Amino acid sequence: MIKKVVLTREASKNKPWQAYFSQNGFEVESIPLIETRPKKFNLNQEQQAADWLFLTSVNAVEYFFANQHVKTNYKFAVIGEKTEEKLAEFGYTPSFIPSVYQAEVFLSEWLNEYPNQTSVLLPQSNLSRSIIKDTLIEKGHLVFPIELYETSFPEHSKTILASQLKLNEKQIIIFASPSAWKNFYSIAKTFPDQKEHWRIASIGNVTTEAILADGWSVAYQPKTFTMKHLADLIIQEEFK
Repeated sequence: MIKKVVLTREASKNKPWQAYFSQNGFEVESIPLIETRPKKFNLNQEQQAADWLFLTSVNAVEYFFANQHVKTNYKFAVIGEKTEEKLAEFGYTPSFIPSVYQAEVFLSEWLNEYPNQTSVLLPQSNLSRSIIKDTLIEKGHLVFPIELYETSFPEHSKTILASQLKLNEKQIIIFASPSAWKNFYSIAKTFPDQKEHWRIASIGNVTTEAILADGWSVAYQPKTFTMKHLADLIIQEEFK
């Protein structure tokens, strides 16, 4: 059994899971490997008149409505329970939620339900994958991507992570995005002899693919792509 967990999301998103793992008998380290910063934007007339607003993360919801203070008439499509919950805080209910919280499933199910040509406002980060935009355009939809926020590797976390990895301890390291994994890997690959001490946990397929592409294996991935399901899977398996 490994009783040490390292959380790598933004600091604010790590907090509830620090408490959750601690309550279940784990030592927990929070090392945020990504941080986000909103960008200023102004919607033009076409973007304001789009039929749909696609929101693929909690950050997208927060940063969009921080900049938009007037009531909107979009139909909303969201990925993820937390994204839906954050949207509700602003008084909106989504018209579409996929059965699996993954872009490919989201696209397949939405396109099946809404095959007619429409227009979509698509807020993203500077590191977002282009699959949603590219697929919608390919299917004949009008897409307005806007860069809503920037994602980067916090400088102070680089030093903290290197110090943590030098400890040569057995630990479970949790990733919720390919960006966090890439930042981790940029440091971890300089400690090749330590690799056997780490179990890697991934929240979903896209993050797992990024990890596997770098030649690493994934010990834990939940069937439902949420932090709650991933945390419960780790707790269940480690206490067997």
